[in-house]
Amino acid sequence: MPMPAHMTLKGEKQGDIKGNCTMKGREGTILVQALDHEIRIPTDIQTGLSAGKRIHGAMKVVKEFDKASPMLYQALCTGEHLTNVTLKFYRVSMKGTEEQYFTITLEDAVVVSIRPWMPNCLDKSMSSYGHMEELAFTYRKASWRHEIDKTEAQDDWVVPIE
Repeated sequence: MPMPAHMTLKGEKQGDIKGNCTMKGREGTILVQALDHEIRIPTDIQTGLSAGKRIHGAMKVVKEFDKASPMLYQALCTGEHLTNVTLKFYRVSMKGTEEQYFTITLEDAVVVSIRPWMPNCLDKSMSSYGHMEELAFTYRKASWRHEIDKTEAQDDWVVPIE
């Protein structure tokens, strides 16, 4: 079973947008319960070959309502640029301890949608869910880093691919 990711955000106007996490070493982060993101290259359906430049879809995350929620709505409604959005992913190591093993960083990001939702309270199978919201971010630059093996990739819309 995956563990929640921890997200930090910094707005150009609002500064640090802090969540409710009180876990030692992760204070003020936002717990991300789900993530959905797609990057693709269009392909010609007859040849299977690339038919254009890469397309980055919005990165969507699901979180519970918290003290960051109003600030995120403010960022959405004003078009505030987020200079940095960082998601840190954790797992249980071979030693049985928790380790941060992966990081996704977005630069020059914008909140492009917020969709609040609440499960049916009468459905007992949904009892572990709280009041949730799905955020979607677009961005200029993304990077992905495997912290254990020190491998990294990035994509910047401004810098041409060589």
